[in-house]
Amino acid sequence: MFKRESEKCEFKKSSGEAIDSMKSVCGMLNKYGEGVIYYGIRNDGTLVKNEITDSSLRDISRSIYECIEPKITPCIKTITVEGIEIIKLSFQGNDQPYSSKGVYYIRTADENRPMSQKELLALFQNKHYEDEWERELTKYTIEDIDVSSLKNFYNSAKKANRLEMEEYDTLSILSTLGLIDNGRLNNAGYYLFGKNPSLEIKMAVYSSKEKINLIDLKSMRGNIYNLVNEGIKYIYEHINWRVDIGLRKRNEIPEIPEKAIREIVVNSFAHAKYSRSFLNEINIFPDAIEIINSGTFPENLTPNDFINKRISSMKRNPLILDALFRSKDVEKSGTGFSRMDKLCKKNNVKWMYEKNALSFKFIFIRNRPKDFEIEFSENNNERVYKLINERNNITIAQISSALGISTRSVQRIIKDLVNKGDIVRVGTKNGYWKVNK
Repeated sequence: MFKRESEKCEFKKSSGEAIDSMKSVCGMLNKYGEGVIYYGIRNDGTLVKNEITDSSLRDISRSIYECIEPKITPCIKTITVEGIEIIKLSFQGNDQPYSSKGVYYIRTADENRPMSQKELLALFQNKHYEDEWERELTKYTIEDIDVSSLKNFYNSAKKANRLEMEEYDTLSILSTLGLIDNGRLNNAGYYLFGKNPSLEIKMAVYSSKEKINLIDLKSMRGNIYNLVNEGIKYIYEHINWRVDIGLRKRNEIPEIPEKAIREIVVNSFAHAKYSRSFLNEINIFPDAIEIINSGTFPENLTPNDFINKRISSMKRNPLILDALFRSKDVEKSGTGFSRMDKLCKKNNVKWMYEKNALSFKFIFIRNRPKDFEIEFSENNNERVYKLINERNNITIAQISSALGISTRSVQRIIKDLVNKGDIVRVGTKNGYWKVNK
């Protein structure tokens, strides 16, 4: 059952090591906001038979009260494993930084070390960066949850092995995620999975580098979980894809790595400032893709600091971030920018950012490598026909964006192809193109 210690789990042979274990409690709280310590297990995971009394439990409780600041309320209980009683101490807290006997520790692998001045300053900044808005209780209850969204989350979290729950249960999931209290949803719970939160995402495609010639506009309202997926889907539908036909299957490869797009879109929701009027934006230009949210970036830091200096994640909305982490949409460890950067470098995609007092803008540069270009020796009719042949559900706006020609020109070309009998439209709004030659 017990294999090895980790950054969130430690073994002690007995409650006699209670005082020493407070360094671990402190380190785990500062790094993860939670942890567990078992008393009655050796480092190698083997069980130790101890006599456990009420005094054993009090020693652990007293150690926590006397050593840990700010105060926490832990859960201390005895459990039986293979016929042997051991003590389980589980704890959590969000009032970082924590200290043990006046020393601030951080967890590294299965050890605890005193924090440097720079690390401690970053932790204070992180706490200042966090928005208490998400913990405020609303008037909404479990009846106001969009069950389909929560079930999709449950399935994703189970598949990612980040939710220990055998069967779906709405109340249990919300309680586990810290999204409900005394029957009332907090802001994080309602905005994540609610039926009608006041969230909106605006998505647009432009035919030039300026916000002048609009060729597609879409605005959607909904909860965070649904809007994240809609934003990602919109970008996928309006970027260029090349087709790589292998021996056994046909692969569609995007001009910008899918995982990089997902990382930035998800982070734009995870770190947004919802306590102000919120509007997420996605703007697609011929040369760039902008992803904008209303959250400011941590003061005195840049995305490159998280890439090059291995700075721990700074969490504006830890509850929202935890839910997205459990469904494997985002990582909590501060590696998101680093992973995105590696993917972009591997695929020759450049990026940049802009930050101000009210918003943060991330920009993917579209460099249109040769693999994504359609040879310009072909005429426009052949170029449009080629796109339709590859994606029979492609829209006029998508063709216009991909080829850099106006929607009016695309409409004229399609009309010409239809008149020649090269293509036929099957269905209307949700229809598709049938290629005849």
